[in-house]
Amino acid sequence: MRNSEVSHGYGIRGYAPTQFQDDVDVAECALDEQLEQFQRHYAAASRAVSRSRFEIELLEKRDDIPGYLLEHAIRQRAAAETRCVRLLSAIEALEDRLENA
Repeated sequence: MRNSEVSHGYGIRGYAPTQFQDDVDVAECALDEQLEQFQRHYAAASRAVSRSRFEIELLEKRDDIPGYLLEHAIRQRAAAETRCVRLLSAIEALEDRLENA
């Protein structure tokens, strides 16, 4: 069942009875922590993309590398790029939510 105040358009910051203020503060803190965690994951994924690109460049220069290793490195880079895109979307959504809260 939805809270009638929220369903009538009152935002958390717009009006929150004092007995719920601690819950609001905890929720905002949890969003901040989630945002920081996503930012750390995004930084790690960005480094993985960089590392993968570098490895691919090195592998492409060598003649003694089996094709499956190069294909694997390319798949790893694509996966890291996909993860970056998804994390960036999540970060932007959380930032918007924090700004509008």
